[in-house]
Amino acid sequence: MTSSQIPALERDVDSALDPTLAGHDPADSLQRAFSRVRMSRSVPESVLVPAVGTVAVAAMATEPVESAALALLVFLCASFIVPERPPWATLLPLMRGPLQLLVPLIGTIAVGVVQAITGVPEITFGQLAIVFAATSAASLVPWATARRPWRNHTQVRIAVIGSQRSTDDLARELRLAGIPDYLVVGRISVTEPPAEDPAEEVPRLGSLDDLGTIVREKEIQLLVMSSEAPRFLVFDEVSRSCLQLPVRLWELSAFYEDVFGHVAVAEINSAWFQYIMHPKYRRVAPASKRALDIVIATIVGTLFLPLLAILAPLIARDGGSVFFYQTRIGEGGRPLRLVKLRTMSNSDSAGPQWATDDDDRITPVGRFLRRTHLDEMPQLLNVLKGEMSLVGPRPEQPEFVERLEDVLPFYQRRHLLKPGLTGWAQVRCGYAGSDVGSAWKLSHDLYYLKHGSMGFDVAILLETFRTLFADRRYAIEPKWVPFIHGHDPIQPVEPLAP
Repeated sequence: MTSSQIPALERDVDSALDPTLAGHDPADSLQRAFSRVRMSRSVPESVLVPAVGTVAVAAMATEPVESAALALLVFLCASFIVPERPPWATLLPLMRGPLQLLVPLIGTIAVGVVQAITGVPEITFGQLAIVFAATSAASLVPWATARRPWRNHTQVRIAVIGSQRSTDDLARELRLAGIPDYLVVGRISVTEPPAEDPAEEVPRLGSLDDLGTIVREKEIQLLVMSSEAPRFLVFDEVSRSCLQLPVRLWELSAFYEDVFGHVAVAEINSAWFQYIMHPKYRRVAPASKRALDIVIATIVGTLFLPLLAILAPLIARDGGSVFFYQTRIGEGGRPLRLVKLRTMSNSDSAGPQWATDDDDRITPVGRFLRRTHLDEMPQLLNVLKGEMSLVGPRPEQPEFVERLEDVLPFYQRRHLLKPGLTGWAQVRCGYAGSDVGSAWKLSHDLYYLKHGSMGFDVAILLETFRTLFADRRYAIEPKWVPFIHGHDPIQPVEPLAP
């Protein structure tokens, strides 16, 4: 642990002793104290980039000593000004590079501004470009961008405190997701279980009473606490036997959010939504989000009008209308009239039902519109009217909402947000296409509900643009996994009657 992390850790420990300092219960505060190091900035970003920038500036400046001191100060300030990259940043292919280059970019611009004001370090624009290239290369080396919290190990060794089923499910999903940074070593039971089942995928390491010994002998680096484990019993044992050990503690739901970018719906309960009641939670979207909606919707809508003049006759060739109107459920459960370009023939006669890639109702032109998402462009009118936002959960038909609220826990919570033209679930999951797919998207909508921000919105918009040219059908396919859909698969439901 570095010296810069100690004050923050001390504040969390103080909060654990006095819950009024943090606005959370003592267990939450102690958990944050154990997991804070996981989120700290890496040494290469804090040291290597400023060092490379300093050397590059000093090598080209006429006054190397003075220029080196100035460059070091500027790049160190840039490394501390740029906020920590949020977990979602590493899950978006397009945003990994730009976010990694923020410190080199800000530092290089700052050097140029200082030179314009003071005349130091007296380097040309081309030399500034070389400084940016050198610092960018330093920030992009593989060992600088690795997000493993403990770099002396190839994998973070995990022990799950909870049931065998939760442990096996986590190990299985890490394999399915292709994430090699974590190794589930075994599980720690809260009470003594019956004889070990030979079908268990992950071995039992022992009981909670032996936690300290298990951590030392098995070299456990991360304890993951599932919802079955009694929280205060776990924290009492952790504080008794593990405070002096190099191990961290994380709740399983929080682990899922950070590593997988979605909420383990089957792992949470109503207490997960306590953050919405916290004084720091912003219930109303900021004015900047609305301003972004208006500006982008106006620009994109204006650019789309000439294309609409070409598409409209092609869509109307079968005698149908150009636009398709449909009632959807929006913010607060209020209905809205959503407008799209028509992509299907006879789309209303069969009643509400999921659309599939091989749906006979899709017209040839409609197939192109759906593949390029151009059929969604008229919804910019809904955005300008304030019924929708550019980024948010996709609104669903009332018939689907009524059914999904019965089979998916917390489905109605997504209506706390204004629906969006695109969203975290859209860039990660694509079309739902089924009740199981809706559960898969719900786990991402809840993630956005908790982590949404202006920076997140901009990243989603840029990632949406990328999906128009790559991964059109999306790499992540809806699939049943226990932590999303529960341990009992969602039963298929008969199509709604016309």
